[in-house]
Amino acid sequence: MAQDYIEVRQSGGVLVVKMDDTPTRNAIGMEMARAIETQFDRLDSDPALRVLVLTGRDPSFCSGANVRRMDDANRARQPSEAASLPQSPWAALEREWTKGAAGGSEEMDVVRMLPVRLHKLKKPSIAAVNGHAVGLGMGLALSCDIRIASERAQFSEAFVKNGLIPADGSCWQLPRMIGLGNTFLLQYTGDLIAAEEAYRMGLVAKVVPHDDLTGAAMELAQRLAQGPTYSMGLIKRLVQASLDVSFEESMRLAGPAQELARQTEDHREGVRAFVEKRRPSFKGR
Repeated sequence: MAQDYIEVRQSGGVLVVKMDDTPTRNAIGMEMARAIETQFDRLDSDPALRVLVLTGRDPSFCSGANVRRMDDANRARQPSEAASLPQSPWAALEREWTKGAAGGSEEMDVVRMLPVRLHKLKKPSIAAVNGHAVGLGMGLALSCDIRIASERAQFSEAFVKNGLIPADGSCWQLPRMIGLGNTFLLQYTGDLIAAEEAYRMGLVAKVVPHDDLTGAAMELAQRLAQGPTYSMGLIKRLVQASLDVSFEESMRLAGPAQELARQTEDHREGVRAFVEKRRPSFKGR
């Protein structure tokens, strides 16, 4: 059953989703992807759920897409399918883009598009990276709003080691986080980098002792869950929209966002609490 691939619990407005397939080090196949998507839908639709924590069963966060299934698909593919590629990879890619070619199989697309669904969550998300975050696993971590890493965490853009490209969104995410040079370094080599190096590059917000990871992630998640999460959703969308526009255009986009925030119960509560010199009680609406 799909639910066998994840462990789910709820704590004070925080939805914790733990990827749980020990034999594959939590590799993502269609069943796990569908199960995780179901929880993302639940998070977005349930007012009682206000923050996501995504993590994995030790010793891995997520080892990527299920490579064994890729091997099965490759064995079924006819050898002639790879014989007509142009010598230039750019020419080949332009040809496919011009044709409007789709991705791969239904299963492959379901799996690789999971970071997009995570990116589009309307509530805050935290990746508690407890171990290896490899390939698509790294893409999932990058798609969360905030990353907290165990000292045992390691990250790898491993696609190139299988002759593939990062089709999980990290070609968009990484340059914005760590710059072009570091992006190419990670994606050309596929090297594993330790948690402290990931912190130095700006991939993670903090590194904590392994035994403290759950507590650190939940402490932050509970803090966010007690905040004005509707306004946080507006912040998230505004930040995403601002990545590709000018400063002036970002300011223009901020106007309507602020007007929506002014209409929330949480805004009224925040102002009232300030005047009354007490801690606000936000409802996320």
